[in-house]
Amino acid sequence: MAGQTPCRWTALRCRERDFQQFLGVDSDVAAAAKVRELCEIESRADLDRDPAAAARWNERIRQRYLQYQQHPKNQTTQEK
Repeated sequence: MAGQTPCRWTALRCRERDFQQFLGVDSDVAAAAKVRELCEIESRADLDRDPAAAARWNERIRQRYLQYQQHPKNQTTQEK
């Protein structure tokens, strides 16, 4: 995530199939909506403006997604 704001990181991840699967959705639009719901925000841009929203994002999404990626059953074919 070096050099990326939470908003930018999330926008990029929302386009990725693995991230969509992690969130239990099937599109980038649905992923963005799920992020807003989980973080209790109106816009992903709030992640860069609101420290409380950024903390919720880090706890509820970023850290859990990184753990999700580390689990062997979630490794993509390219990583195996």
